[in-house]
Amino acid sequence: MKPAQRHRALRVPFVAAIVVTELASEQQLSLRTRDLSVHGCFVSTATPLNPGAKVRITLVHAGGKVAAFGQVVSARTEGMGIVFTKIEASDQAVLERWMSDLRVT
Repeated sequence: MKPAQRHRALRVPFVAAIVVTELASEQQLSLRTRDLSVHGCFVSTATPLNPGAKVRITLVHAGGKVAAFGQVVSARTEGMGIVFTKIEASDQAVLERWMSDLRVT
């Protein structure tokens, strides 16, 4: 049996439009997220990229936009996990605001 994968930060359900561009091929995928944390997200897709693939992402939600670089860390039949590897401070602030708005009080 495979041990449960631990995430570095709280992940919350979060559905938003995301464009994932695989950097090596420039293949662009328009998808939806399933959950989000300040360190990454899970993207729903029937054809996930391979783990290790380097990507550029653009998330759009509630009139805001976050751009970041990332890497695919997991691929399953229902989608792929992406960790953010580089994100500008202004984009990080938007991401943290979304996370704050989503937290259950």
